[in-house]
Amino acid sequence: MKESIYNTDSKFSYKKINIELNNFLKIYNNRPIKNNVGGCQINHAFALYCILKKIKPKLVIESGVYKGQTTWLIEKTLPKAKLICIDIDLSQRKYISKKAQYSNIDFKFHDFSKIPVNTLVFFDDHINHLNRLKEANFFGIKNIILEDNYNYKSGDFQTIKQLFENHKFIHSESYFSYLKTLFIFLIVIIKKNILNKYNAYEDIDKINNRIRDYSFHKGYSNNIKKKISVYFEFPPLIKLKMKTKKPLFKKIHVNLNKFLNELKFYNYITFIKLK
Repeated sequence: MKESIYNTDSKFSYKKINIELNNFLKIYNNRPIKNNVGGCQINHAFALYCILKKIKPKLVIESGVYKGQTTWLIEKTLPKAKLICIDIDLSQRKYISKKAQYSNIDFKFHDFSKIPVNTLVFFDDHINHLNRLKEANFFGIKNIILEDNYNYKSGDFQTIKQLFENHKFIHSESYFSYLKTLFIFLIVIIKKNILNKYNAYEDIDKINNRIRDYSFHKGYSNNIKKKISVYFEFPPLIKLKMKTKKPLFKKIHVNLNKFLNELKFYNYITFIKLK
């Protein structure tokens, strides 16, 4: 499993990435959503920008839209690329693209039978990474970005980083959330009993996404690693308290001073290429 696409022989060596920061900031300074708490912020936005510039996909599938900041950034970075934006709740959008194709149907239910070979999917939907990798592989999508690849100490769903740390995710929620999940499940049981043609699959899928516990057996990660040709955790711009790859800057770049609050946010944004 190759650990980095950004070595000294790559188009984007660390030195070139630093130079690219100025180009990125010319775009990012004009972002439509200045306060994007809960969404993609500068560390991840810069990583997304650099990976897109490197891969140059003809089609970008964005799973998890939220307010629309990354939709805007993808457009600005790759103006000629086609864009499909997926979110089961599109009501939170503040930026709505005129060129993107929007859908509120989950990623795994789409018809991707005719997508370009050079397609990239950007997962920012907090759905089990192992399931998403299987789905992408099924659709023949090789280029994948995982926006929140949490380690075992954090997160609200099973990530591939947690898998490699042999961590089985256990989801903890409020009693109110559990009661809501129970109510949804009871509705499913009632429908199964009174509606002859009712198919519970999609409703059960919603329940699975509410209680996100995940388990695997010893050695399972080897099957995942076997399918991965590149696994690269994009480093943060500056040094953080958490353990990460070497940051791009030893000191805060003068052009980053106004982003001090955003710079603290980093969740191991990761690029994966499947074989």
